[in-house]
Order: sequence, then structure tokens, then C-alpha cells
Amino acid sequence: MGGFVEHAHSFGLLDFPKIRQRAADYCLSEEGREVFGLSLPLDDASILSRIQAELAVIGSGLAAGDFPLSEFPDIKTAARRLSVEGAVLELADLFALGIWAKGFDTLAGALRALPFPPSGSLKAPAPDLVYPEVFAAYDSERFAAEWAAEPASVLLDEVPKLHDIYRIIFSVIGPDGELKDLPELRKIKYSITRANKDLLSIADSYRNDPDLKSALQSGEPTLRDGRTVLAVRSSFKGRVKGIIHEVSATGQTVFIEPAALVDKNNELVQLSARLAAETARILRETSEALRKYRYAIIEARRALALLDPRLARAIQCRREDLVLAETCDSGFSIWRGRHPLLGKKAVPIDVVLPDTTRTLIVTGPNTGGKTVTLKTIGLFALMHQLGLGLPAAQGTKFQIFDAVLADIGDEQSIDQSLSTFSGHMRVIADIAAKAGPRSLVLLDELGAGTDPEEGCAIAMGLLDHFIETGSLAIATTHHGILKNYGYTKPGCLNACMEFDSTKLAPTYRIVMGIPGESRALEIVAQMGLDQRIVTQARLYLDEERSNVGELIRSLSEKHRELESLERERRARLKEATEDQRKVDLASLRVKQKEAELRKRGVSELDQLLSESRRTLGNLVRSLRESGMTAEGTREVKSFISGLDAAVENQRSEAERLNAELEALVPVESGELLIEGREALYGSRAVRARLLRKTDGERWIIEVGSMRLTVKSGELRALRQVPAPKLSVDVELAARLEASQAKAAFELDLRGFRLTEALAAVERQIDAASLSGLNLFSIIHGTGEGVLGPGIHGYLKTHPVVADFHFARPEEGGYGKTVVRLKV
Repeated sequence: MGGFVEHAHSFGLLDFPKIRQRAADYCLSEEGREVFGLSLPLDDASILSRIQAELAVIGSGLAAGDFPLSEFPDIKTAARRLSVEGAVLELADLFALGIWAKGFDTLAGALRALPFPPSGSLKAPAPDLVYPEVFAAYDSERFAAEWAAEPASVLLDEVPKLHDIYRIIFSVIGPDGELKDLPELRKIKYSITRANKDLLSIADSYRNDPDLKSALQSGEPTLRDGRTVLAVRSSFKGRVKGIIHEVSATGQTVFIEPAALVDKNNELVQLSARLAAETARILRETSEALRKYRYAIIEARRALALLDPRLARAIQCRREDLVLAETCDSGFSIWRGRHPLLGKKAVPIDVVLPDTTRTLIVTGPNTGGKTVTLKTIGLFALMHQLGLGLPAAQGTKFQIFDAVLADIGDEQSIDQSLSTFSGHMRVIADIAAKAGPRSLVLLDELGAGTDPEEGCAIAMGLLDHFIETGSLAIATTHHGILKNYGYTKPGCLNACMEFDSTKLAPTYRIVMGIPGESRALEIVAQMGLDQRIVTQARLYLDEERSNVGELIRSLSEKHRELESLERERRARLKEATEDQRKVDLASLRVKQKEAELRKRGVSELDQLLSESRRTLGNLVRSLRESGMTAEGTREVKSFISGLDAAVENQRSEAERLNAELEALVPVESGELLIEGREALYGSRAVRARLLRKTDGERWIIEVGSMRLTVKSGELRALRQVPAPKLSVDVELAARLEASQAKAAFELDLRGFRLTEALAAVERQIDAASLSGLNLFSIIHGTGEGVLGPGIHGYLKTHPVVADFHFARPEEGGYGKTVVRLKV
């Protein structure tokens, strides 16, 4: 690919430099801000996809917290001086370089810990890399041109470690930015302190001399030209022998260095010179020690210049709640998009351009939002390809353009003797020459500024040209002929900015598929134009107006009606799908319950049959021993056969229910995944609801309160069967459960609520009465003292209960009640 075409005029109209700089301000370093400010949008979808993946990784690191985000000092001067043989860095430059190097190592370490996508075949150099002459100079423009060329993982593998640099610097400089108290400096500073004390002591001797008190203008010594002197009244200057350094402006005071102070002042000057020389030596040796790392510093600055803008993008997305748009093959889709410079006051817009559309003609009222919509589309395309987050909703997507060319606003120029029309035509001529099959062309008020008939002809000729070149063109206009062009030209689509005819105000909502009216009269009336003028203008308009406006209004109304019906249809479909899901789920639960009850019933019947066989077998032997006839024996065997048949019937019914349940179990066919229904997700077969299918083989599902995007292969559909009449099945289950109740010799109710326990006692009494069990016990425990008194109260009023009492201590005591029924 040839690279993205930088069209400075279009960038300015779309406020792209301002948006780019606002994002660059999130950088932590001057290197990052400078490269970010020079970066251009990408025109390679694969590189953009990698950059977005890296931003997602950095965003996860930021979300985890404790990420180093300290600002880097400016080290341009330090880096430049290190490249000069023999140059010495100032103390402030050394301190800034040390802070920078330490911050770089910390940030690089944090970024290395992140799971960036692998770099593929690119291989990082060895750690002991000798830096070539390609890094002999720092070139921010070259770095900006290749800002996305290298993956983050490669950059991080290549960056040098700067530990030796800040170790050298901070061995001589303290955390306050001053030189440390090194031994060689400490000795000189001590001598300077002692010399100052001697000077003060000599000066005090003059101040305390009774003969000189009246001669001194001030009791305290002062400094002139770095030497300690005394302020003497000019009338007494003869009393103090020494060197006159200065006379005051009034002539009343003479500053004299007494002879006794000359030697000490000379000593102090020499000591100060020694201190300066020693300081210069330390700075010179430190600078020389750092010079061999100059290439490493240049490469580290390059790495920071390329990594810092990526970190800035991720920080901006997180702090401003932005989304990274997807990349599509053709056109674009914007959902809930807001112009970045308008902030929260911007009205969100939805614009979806079909794949087959290459020209969009937008009409509608003045101040209705056409120009803002045009700017938003162009700016979003540039931001997307620069790797920036967009103030829009998920699902926003753009194709990759190699140029974004715009003509928006007033191009009048007095300096160049250009009218509005001439200014527009000059820009449009440049756009027409540069536009190609992968260009996005934005034209505001196309055909305006000249005779309407000729303006329309020029506009249609331009649109024909952009269709032939394959450019994606979006134009706004008020010309009615262009609305007809949008209907008749293949690949063209009309759209309008909606106008609320009841409130006589624009809604700033774009409606695809139909043209709009300018509504100029309504707008000027709202803006305060005299009503008589508006009425007269309306009369003129009514005389000349054709039925096109009425047709447009009719189309608009029909479109709104269709939209309303479509929304209602979708709502009803959603409700019906939800109802069907609930019925399917209820049917499955009832059948599972019925199968469980039948299975339990078959098991109990098997047990009963086994016991009956033993009982009746004993009975047959007893009858034979007592002389029973063969006919009696046959009747007994018939009874046993009848029990066998009953059990077999119950087993067959259970198998039938299991077969129906198997029809509801998951199957591996992706064709049965239907929006609104349920499926099983993952190896644990978690029940999930299918919300909608995204592009490709992915579904958005709902598991509890969470929404996930998963692959179709991770889902197993539920095969649906016609839902039975739930009332019949529920009644059958209830009857089956009631018929299988069996009396127990000891009924354990511990852990039951009182209402559940009383229901169990009632079933126990009924079953015991039917089976002839007159004596049984109930375990209720002592617990909180609720179950025992409640059950006793129920037993007192039951007509079948003859007597009840607590069990003996060794059998349960107050936690167990023995019940005797009436015979």
C-alpha cells in the first residue's frame, strides 16, 4: 500500500489535529507527545488490528492497577550534549537524565510483564547489542512515520536496560538534585566554612573597637565583589586603613576592605575556586562516563516515543470511556456516535451505510445537524485508523481508507479574490484529482453558491466522477434534483435529517432511505424573523411549489409508520419468543418431575412385587399343606401375574417419558441454534439464552446476569418438542405422588418447617390408616420448640388419633412422639 494521504486542508476542517493533540496530551514523555503529534492514520488493516490488540492488553494492565504512570522529564538538551565529544552536562541535565532513565526501566519492566501478542517471525537482538550508527541521531519525524510498524513485543525485547546510567548519576547526585557530600567536596567546604568564621571574627573586632564604633555606618560586615568589607562613614574613612571597593550613591558611605581582611578574603576566593573546579571535574567525569551510553539513550528514547503513544491511547480509552471500532470490508456503521469536541451535549447519531452503497446524499433542514454528522463521520474514520477510541457504542465499524478528503464550510478568501463558490470549487478540484477507490470524500452543501440549475449539474457531474473512481462519497445538499439523483443512480442512497413537524424543530436524527426538506421557513420563523415576512414568503413559495415536497412528506410519514410497525413487530416477536422459552422450560421441568416420580414408583412397585411374591409363596405353601385345591393355586398365581403386568406398564411409561426427555437434550447441530431460545454452554453444560448472532460464527448469550460472546462450537442446542398441556401433566404427577405415599413406622421431620411437617403428618396418618398401622412414632427434635408443640396441637384435633405421648428417655424423650390410632 502507498500509505495514507495527508490532506492538510481536510484535516483542519475536520479538527483532526486538535483531536490528535488532545490524545497526545495523555503521553507521559516529550518523546511520545512529539511523535504522536506527527503521526498519520494507518492504511493497513492488519497493522491496525495488531495495534488495537495491544491497546486491549495495555488496558487490562491499567485496569489491574499499580501501573507506573509517572511523567518523564525533558532530556533533549542532555541527549544532544552527550553526542558532542568533551561536552559537559549541567547538574540539572544530569538529574533529569537520571530520573528519565530510572522511569524508563520501570515502565519497560511493567510493559514486559503484559501478555502482548507474539511477534511472529520477527526476532529480537541479543541483550549485548552494540548499537549501530542508525541510532546516532534521534529523528522524531522518522519515528512518527513508522509509529506502528514494530509490534510492542519486539520493541520491548529490543530496548536497552539503563540501570548503569542512573546508577552512575545517582552515585554523585542526591534525590534533591544537588551534588552529594562527597569526601573531596566535604574537605573544601569545611575549609570555606572555617575561613568565613575567621572573616566574621576579624570584622567583629572592628565593630567592638571603641575608637571605631562611631566611624562604622553599620555594625554588620557586607559583601562587595565576593569579598567581605565594612561600611564606613565617609567622614571617618581615614580611620580604617584598607582598600576602597565602592562608594554609596549619596556619598555618605564608603565600603572598605581592611588590611586585616585581605588575606582571609584571598584565601576564601581560592577555596571557592577549588570548589568550583572540583565540581566541574565531577560533572566532567560523570558526563564522560555516560557518553558511551549515548546510543542506548537514543534507542531508549525511540522506544519510548513509539510505546508512550500506545499507552496514551489506552489511558484515554479508559478515562473517557471510548470504544475501539471494528474494521469491515466496505462502508461503515456508527452507533450512538458523538462528536468528540461537543462532549456530552452532542446528540448521538446512528449511521449505517449498506455494503452496496458508495454515495450517500443527505438532505434536511438548516441547523438540523447535517454538517456535524458529516464532520463526525470523517473524524471517526481518521480516529479509527489512528488507533484512537471513539465516543460511540460497541458495534461501530469502518472500512480502511487511504485518504479522507473534505470540503466543509465557507471557503471565501478576500486575500486571494475568491468568492464562496470559487473557493469551494478550488478545493473540490483538488479533491477530485486526489480521490481514489479507497478514498472517503465529504462534501458539504454541494452545488451551492451559484445558479441552482448549474450548481446541480456540477454536483451530479462530481458525483458521477466519484462513482467512477470508486470513492465513498457523502454529500449534503438542499437541491431537489439531487434527491431524485439519489433515487435513480445505482449505488446511491438518500438520507435526511429528521424534523419534528409538531415542535417545528430538528431532532438531529438521521433517517436512511428517504430525502428530507430544507424547512427554511420554519427555521427562520423560529429564529425571530417577522411573521409578516414569513407569511409573504410562504405565499410566493406556494405559487411556485410542485408536489415534490408533498411527496417527500408522504414518504417520510410512510417511513415513520413502517419503522413504528417494525418496532412493534420486533417487540411482539421478542415477547412470543420469551413466552415459548418459558413454556419449553416448564414442560421440561414437569416431564423431568414426572419421570422421576415414575422411576421412584417403579422401584417401589418392584419392591412391593418382591415382597408380595414371598408373602403369596408362603401363602400357597400353607394352603397346599392345608389341602388347597388347584383352582385356588391358579388364582394366587394370576394375582402375582397381574402385579407383574402392572409393574411392567409403569416401567414402559417411565421409558416413554425418558425418550421424550432425550428429545430435549443437547444436540451437536449448529443449525438448531435459534435466537431467543436456550442452549447449553461449555463443558459444564451451563444453561444460557441465545440473544443474537454476530458476524461470523459467534453468538451473544446471557448466562444469569452476564452477557458473553462465544463461538458457535461452544454451544449445544436444545431440540424442541411440542409443549404438552401443563395442567394435565401436573395433575398426573400429583396423583402419582399421592398414590405412592407409604406409611412409616418412624416419621423423621427434623429440619422441616411447621407447615411442611403438618402436611407430612397428615399423609402419614392417612397411609397408616389404609395399611392398618395403628402405632407409629414421629421424630421432631427439641430445636427451637416449634415443631413439637405444633404437631401435638394438630394431633389433639385429629379424629383418627386415639392417643399420643412423648417417648421414653432412652428412645428419644421430648424429641420424639409416639402416636396410637383408633382401631
